[in-house]
Amino acid sequence: MKCMATEANVRTSRRSLRRVTVAAAGAGIIALALVAEAHESWRKAIAELPGVVAPAWSISVGERGGVEDPSTIFESENATLLAWIPASAFPGDNKRADDCWGYTSPSGREYAIVGLQNGFGFVEVTDPTSPVILDTIAGATSNWHDAKVIGEYAYGVSEGGLGIQVMDLGNIDDGVVTLVQNKTQFGHQTTHNIVSNPDSGYLYLVGANIANGGLLAVSIDDPTDPIIVGQWTESYVHDAQVVTYTEGPFAGREVAFCFNGLTGLAVLDVTDKANIMQIGENFYEDLRYTHQGWLSEDRQYLYLNDELDEIRIGVPTSTRVFDVSDPANPTLAGIFGNGLRSVDHNNYVKGDTLYQANYRSGLRVFDLSVDPVNPTEIAWFDTFPDGDQPSFNGAWGTYPYLDSGIVLISDIERGLFIVDVSGDSASDLEITVDGEAPEFLPPFGESVAIQINEIEGMVQDGSVQLHVRRSDGDVVVQPMSPLGGGAYEASFPSLPCFETIEYWFEAHADDGRTFRAPLSAPFVNFQATVVTEVRQIAFDSFETDTGWSVENIDVDSGPWERGTTSPIGSSAAQPLADFDGTDTSFETGLEESGFLSNGPSILTSPTYDLTDLGDEVHVRFAVWFVTLRRSRDTLPVEFSSDGGDTWTLARTIGDVPNPTQLLPGRWLQQTLRVSDTVDLTDQFRVRFVAGPAARTEAAIDAFEIVQFVCESCRADITGDGLLDIFDFLEFQNLFDSGDLRADFDGDGRLTLFDFLAFQTAFDIGCG
Repeated sequence: MKCMATEANVRTSRRSLRRVTVAAAGAGIIALALVAEAHESWRKAIAELPGVVAPAWSISVGERGGVEDPSTIFESENATLLAWIPASAFPGDNKRADDCWGYTSPSGREYAIVGLQNGFGFVEVTDPTSPVILDTIAGATSNWHDAKVIGEYAYGVSEGGLGIQVMDLGNIDDGVVTLVQNKTQFGHQTTHNIVSNPDSGYLYLVGANIANGGLLAVSIDDPTDPIIVGQWTESYVHDAQVVTYTEGPFAGREVAFCFNGLTGLAVLDVTDKANIMQIGENFYEDLRYTHQGWLSEDRQYLYLNDELDEIRIGVPTSTRVFDVSDPANPTLAGIFGNGLRSVDHNNYVKGDTLYQANYRSGLRVFDLSVDPVNPTEIAWFDTFPDGDQPSFNGAWGTYPYLDSGIVLISDIERGLFIVDVSGDSASDLEITVDGEAPEFLPPFGESVAIQINEIEGMVQDGSVQLHVRRSDGDVVVQPMSPLGGGAYEASFPSLPCFETIEYWFEAHADDGRTFRAPLSAPFVNFQATVVTEVRQIAFDSFETDTGWSVENIDVDSGPWERGTTSPIGSSAAQPLADFDGTDTSFETGLEESGFLSNGPSILTSPTYDLTDLGDEVHVRFAVWFVTLRRSRDTLPVEFSSDGGDTWTLARTIGDVPNPTQLLPGRWLQQTLRVSDTVDLTDQFRVRFVAGPAARTEAAIDAFEIVQFVCESCRADITGDGLLDIFDFLEFQNLFDSGDLRADFDGDGRLTLFDFLAFQTAFDIGCG
């Protein structure tokens, strides 16, 4: 159900607009011309199954959330499930999903766009092991939604109506997607699919309720206002791929490969939008319903799906390969499959790999490099565990084009899957930190070790690095030394007390590919604060009543309660386990599938004495917050220094630009410095204000108040409390070995100036 496009900048002509208007007027003819599409919709409606309601799951939080690993449900080969977000986890009462697409913002962050029963969902997948539901755009209620992206806009269509939905992605990094307009024109309302050609800057509509359901060219000279500027009406078009040729006889021409249901494959020259011409066709043997196809990257071959041959003829999954080296004369070169019975649905090619979303057999991946006419299946992930029968359930679409290499799969009954198909693990070079990634660092550096598992490919010599991003944005790169057996070690640079840094690890495979830990780096990284000691002032796991109070104002249901989280919940928004493993927390709607309704419900701490503790006193807690309301309910965290007479906002959980706090199914730890908000007194209190809300789920666990302490004498490198010749010798050793703990001037390099900075620190001494 997909397409893409290419080049041209043709202006709207009077002839083009006149033809579109005439086509819109012939409603009776249109109804007859769309019989093929209605037939297919009827068959899919008959096969409809209930949507699966389940919690969102990701590989990074599955164990902590207490959710069974879905890989025990979904079989695969050479594919790893990183995350699964059922349609029910999205706001808007969605039971089903349909197509999917992807988007990479100018910052490099990656997103999934998912067609849902009631519109479109947007998910950040920059860290594919912890995806974040950012926003939804309401649309027509329908089981058919498709979206494509050009520039910073997504354009969505549906068989339920609303024309073209124009969605602004300019602020998606802040968690916001904006509906610009629902554009209807010339009688256009419903559409089966939308095709994009970023090279030419044109969109194409197929299977619309006007122009005989043919191919409609859409100009986005103004990206907020798409205008239909041309049409081809000779046949109903079910799907298409549109490309611009840059070499050969068709160089400079924009060509559409159209998949026309009952009338086979048609090849169109769409360069002149006012005069679209058919230049080739193929009505192949055993044609039953020409559904979709995709070109090889060299444009020598076209991989085509027939959606009804498995059902009507009884053949196993059969993908047709056409030689389209001459687009005007497509010829059948071969047919291949994997012996399964399922229906092949949507094809996409990236490099030498073909990705198929094949309904009940899920995602199938084929290697085209050796024999592009008879490719070999190299990986698969089955999103439909109940058999491979030829029916219209399971994997609808897939998107393999994100630079990270992850693959998106949209499943009708089960929503969005995020998988890695590079092997049996999340990467060919699997990087893990020995123990836990450090959260606190001493000021003069600390060694850290990682382990690299060479699953497929070898580590490139000298390519393993520790990257440290300082609070001013500068990045210090420290080479990591091999220890043998895949272990590597490096030291953090010298850092000032109380600075908070971000860091990640990076390695290159022998084929040049880059692998990082965490996977989302350098966008979402490990974090650490420079301290020598963390003193706990207070801690509460909520196992007993320690004096927390709850005030409810106009709460209809689901207020704050202390208790045991239900291990089974029918809501994807509800935590299935507490954070710290004590089985107790404070939660709104503690009963199974409960939500906070109206309110607010206010959870307030007892009083704490923070006098004489200095500025580095911090409140730390784990929070779970999900809102299922389009208006984005939030969870304000407020501090008081006078026992609760007055309150000051310290942080708003769920507020933009902190979209990572909106993920269903994930506990997040927060650290707030008290002195940034209020004075430190003996009457300090904290409160969490949930609501007023329509449907909100919140929880708090592992609450503590800590004091960060950083006591050090910078020149005492040996740490023995003395300044002597041994500190000079240790400095010399660190400098000679390239250890950034000798970086005393903090510029990320080891130079003569570090000797001078060390001498100055030594002369100042330890006071």
